[in-house]
Amino acid sequence: MKAFKFYRRYWAAIGGGLFVALAFFIGLWGQNLPDLQRFMVLMFMALLFHQFEEYIFPGGFPAAANIGLFGEKQDYGKYPLNEMSALTVNVFCAYPIYIAGIFCYQWIWYDIFIAYFTMAQFFMHCFKLNLALKSWYSPGCLSACTVMPIMGVWFLVYLAGNYTFPSYYWWAPICVFPVVAFLTILLPILSFRRRDTPYGFASHQADEFAVRHGIASLYRNTK
Repeated sequence: MKAFKFYRRYWAAIGGGLFVALAFFIGLWGQNLPDLQRFMVLMFMALLFHQFEEYIFPGGFPAAANIGLFGEKQDYGKYPLNEMSALTVNVFCAYPIYIAGIFCYQWIWYDIFIAYFTMAQFFMHCFKLNLALKSWYSPGCLSACTVMPIMGVWFLVYLAGNYTFPSYYWWAPICVFPVVAFLTILLPILSFRRRDTPYGFASHQADEFAVRHGIASLYRNTK
């Protein structure tokens, strides 16, 4: 249980270590991978980088999401998003989606879905969350505005120029996107939401300062 508790709090930092390991792997042996599979590894790396920005440096996404996306004004350090639901959404749900793409890279329709799933972070962070917080930045915004959309567009342009496949491969993933988003994001948050949850975030993630200044991991609440 102690190991799980540790992972529940520091999964994003561990994911940052995985990002570094994958960067070395791609740099040293990436040329041996099929192009589609290499793209899928890079998509997974983009996810890990994004999560590190949200939860580690600068961090503060938990409070930003609870205030900006769910309108919580009182228990935004633990409701409705808390440590358990964050772990479920980002690791138990998101990791399998991306890892499946790495091993099933021949399924082009699924690769396109992952590209759309990745690029959707741009609209969630750079429009919805920033507008809700009335801020030019929200935790995760930098990677969502740069790395993730660039990776997605680069991959889609590559596909269009090098592969031939049915036209529905382009639009079918869009149709299933709302269902997948509900099952992997909203449903876990709703399932674990409790105002008396024991899975509240650490103070440097939960304080509103993290939302206003976006440097949560540099701040410790001294009140």
